[in-house]
Amino acid sequence: MKLKYSPCKSDHDTKIEVLSESEILIDGESYEFPDNGVVALDIAQQTDFAILEAYREEGVLFLTIRRFYSDTCPEWDDGQYHEGLPC
Repeated sequence: MKLKYSPCKSDHDTKIEVLSESEILIDGESYEFPDNGVVALDIAQQTDFAILEAYREEGVLFLTIRRFYSDTCPEWDDGQYHEGLPC
């Protein structure tokens, strides 16, 4: 799984945990995706904008996650996809 973030300054931090190559926990809410693809044209509406984009490329799941943060963390705020959870 590769993750990219859409940062939003806030008074709290989004809690993200990768559970498997197809499942992620965002602020206590589990999101699971099929292993053979992702049909999620309206993923933002389906996840109340926790996940903004989801697709698979060559078997790898790519997610863009809205990430609230209360402090600075320039390591992950670079607009690129990362393996796992930077910072």
